[in-house]
Amino acid sequence: MITFREIDKSNYMDCICLQVADEQKGFVADNARSLVEAQFEEGLYTRAIYADDTMVGFLLFDYDPEIPGWSLSRMMIGAQYQGRGYGTAAVKAFLQYLRDTMGIRELYLCVELENTVAAALYHKLGFQDVGTVEYDFDGVHYRETRMKIEL
Repeated sequence: MITFREIDKSNYMDCICLQVADEQKGFVADNARSLVEAQFEEGLYTRAIYADDTMVGFLLFDYDPEIPGWSLSRMMIGAQYQGRGYGTAAVKAFLQYLRDTMGIRELYLCVELENTVAAALYHKLGFQDVGTVEYDFDGVHYRETRMKIEL
């Protein structure tokens, strides 16, 4: 069963140690960086993704005034846990969490154009393409598909 937990002193090191597979590096920021950003930037929320009592992934979400709307900014499943259905289960559980706990009725996310595996997952779960986003961050140029789902 997938659950979400706050990241605190008891589990932050487990979160930092989770890494994506080598071919996915560059598609999602390192968890340590995400945790630091969430600590110092207003309005970023982090959650650890657990399968029973094992942390298998991480996500970061926020309200993006530029959209405007709620956004799943980062999500990852550790390389050692991939291929077991945790990514699909985590997204479904997160959508339910947003709807039931926070009353959110739509969610956006962006996927790099080259990240076809993630795009296929989100399409399978009902996300629709709503445009393309390009921006520069930290010396890197990004081209992403923005997606949206009604909850």
